[in-house]
Amino acid sequence: MAVSTISATGLASNVSQLGKNLVQNGAMTVAQKGSLALGSGGTTTQIAVDRWKVAEGGGVSRFTVTQDTDSPTGFANSIKIDCTTADTSIAGADFAALQHGIEAQNLQHLGYAAAGSLGTTLSFRVKSPKTGIHCVGLTQLDEERYYIREYTVASANTWETHSVYFPGDDAGTITNDTGEGLRVFFALHGAGANQGNGVANAWTVWPSSVIKYMTANQVNVFDDAANNFFLSGVQLEVGAIATDFEHEPFSVTLAKCQRYFFRLNDLDSSMAFMSGQAISATRTRAVIHLPVTMRNTAYGGITLALSDATHFSARAVNVAKAASGIAAQGSAGGSAVYLDLTIASTTAGDSILHESDTANAYVDFSSEI
Repeated sequence: MAVSTISATGLASNVSQLGKNLVQNGAMTVAQKGSLALGSGGTTTQIAVDRWKVAEGGGVSRFTVTQDTDSPTGFANSIKIDCTTADTSIAGADFAALQHGIEAQNLQHLGYAAAGSLGTTLSFRVKSPKTGIHCVGLTQLDEERYYIREYTVASANTWETHSVYFPGDDAGTITNDTGEGLRVFFALHGAGANQGNGVANAWTVWPSSVIKYMTANQVNVFDDAANNFFLSGVQLEVGAIATDFEHEPFSVTLAKCQRYFFRLNDLDSSMAFMSGQAISATRTRAVIHLPVTMRNTAYGGITLALSDATHFSARAVNVAKAASGIAAQGSAGGSAVYLDLTIASTTAGDSILHESDTANAYVDFSSEI
């Protein structure tokens, strides 16, 4: 129990000691997708380590995002952003930011849009290739408002611990739903004229619906192909004091992440993973019950992808029939997903098994914010 939560009258009522960290996978322990190589050519948002994204637009910088074992004391992992192509000429629309979205219904206790809304403290461990001013902040999606704080890296390529405070937003609203209520972001790119003139130290409305990720003082982490940026130990908690990081069992973090993304992976050749039946002469349907209820429970709220449709087969009457694609997919209450495969021919009504016909195949189920 952190001493900062105890007052003369006892434990502070607005600070939970169970699940105090509003950020999920802040220790970067879960990485179901592995590495991602990201390029430029317009605004792109990709998933890196679970529950983390990199948004990038404009410019020519390219980078690879991986889970890494270079980590601060007390942590086993970090997220690593490795610059592979430098961008030394920052155009007006250039930006890059590491992001984490928090589900709105998990933020209602902050009391935004009312007097006395609760402030939060963000603490994190960072290893940057650049000294100088970096930007970090919160974006409130429902009201299109943001709050940027600057922090200064004193020593390049060295793990440092930082914390910043964000006051509550009495004028903003976080709708009680399963959408993105707050987005934590860490600016990476140098400051382009459009994206890099954000206001610091105040809740501010997005101008012309353009998210601001940085002030004009932000250093350019991507000015050299040798640059690597690392982050770990990210915690957002109620109150003005950064307390010890809330370490939790891996199984707990994994289950939280699987609400948004689940990969059924390491499917070896002839490994059956779903059972169902042929619903026509050329289409089979199978169901998988997911390990946790996913975020979007509406029909079609869970999207599905295969490593390669041609790596999957439908086995009927003990004969494997190669698939040529996905005919349909859906969700049932966020806990089950139906996978339809298009095949050459079978008999309607036959019991079938969906199986992999190659090693290391996978099926992705996504309901990301």
